Amino acid sequence: MLAALQLSRRFTGPVAGVAIAVILVILLQANGFTSTLIVDMLVYAIVAMSLDFLGGYTGLISLGQAGFLGVGAYGVAIAEAHFYPPWAAVGVGLGAVLVLGLVLGVVAVRVKGISFVIITLAMGQVLWGLAFQWVGLSEGDNGIPVSILPSIGPYDLNNALTLRMTVLVVFAVVALLLITFTRSPFGLSLRGIRSNETRLAALGYRTGLHRYLAWVIAVFFTGVAGVLYVFVNGLISPTTMDFSANGFFVLMVVLGGLGSIWGPALGAVVIVLFQQELSIYLDRWQTLMGLTLIAVVLFSPGGLWGALRAAGRRRDALIARLQETS
Repeated sequence: MLAALQLSRRFTGPVAGVAIAVILVILLQANGFTSTLIVDMLVYAIVAMSLDFLGGYTGLISLGQAGFLGVGAYGVAIAEAHFYPPWAAVGVGLGAVLVLGLVLGVVAVRVKGISFVIITLAMGQVLWGLAFQWVGLSEGDNGIPVSILPSIGPYDLNNALTLRMTVLVVFAVVALLLITFTRSPFGLSLRGIRSNETRLAALGYRTGLHRYLAWVIAVFFTGVAGVLYVFVNGLISPTTMDFSANGFFVLMVVLGGLGSIWGPALGAVVIVLFQQELSIYLDRWQTLMGLTLIAVVLFSPGGLWGALRAAGRRRDALIARLQETS
């Protein structure tokens, strides 16, 4: 039994990761509802992980991420509507969200706590209002369609399978980058800022700069998700940027578990299932989703990922007791 537990501790993570990757690749091969559902999960998971990087590691909870997702998507759509080539449109979308993140970050990170939540909410609502009312640029409620996707040689995103696999690859790259950031000295300093910013400032850390960089990283990756969003859906409209979308992103992070990166991705899977699968069968799916969130917060404050971590700690404790008695 001891040997089996030790073996599971060593290989559970890698084996589970490889198994999930293989399952995703297999499911994405099909041209049905399941593959569409998974692609949506992957896109929203990028936003949730980016939000967790900002909130779970830096302690800055944003209610404006949907706005930045919309900026990335609108950047691509507006550029193509003005006859930019598809790759140039991608550059415009990513450039727009990066510049906006750099500019707004100067204002946003000057405050903390509830003030940061309110100011990001205001930013998100301003962006939504521009998309809704600036009809000459955004087409208002009608939105802007995107029909031509980038291609180069045999690599063509207009092919549905290629697009789905690209979304999976981008998701994996973003997740690995965020995990690398969190495990780097920079990521450790962000945890220190969340725990006790005054002490880190006394030690000579430029805490304001660290919070600013975390904000820019989170906003940029949200913009990456926005580019993928408009490619997958073929349309961007103000609905994507409204307040309820921000609420769902926060729910993904809280349900999955703050400060875990993979947890919010799991939260995105659950929330998308509630929205797009369970809603087919239940009229009161929002009620069930709310009860699920309450149960997770009460019985597993660390979220779903925290529950998995707790199971791992119990296994490690059992291994330690068995080693002592052997």
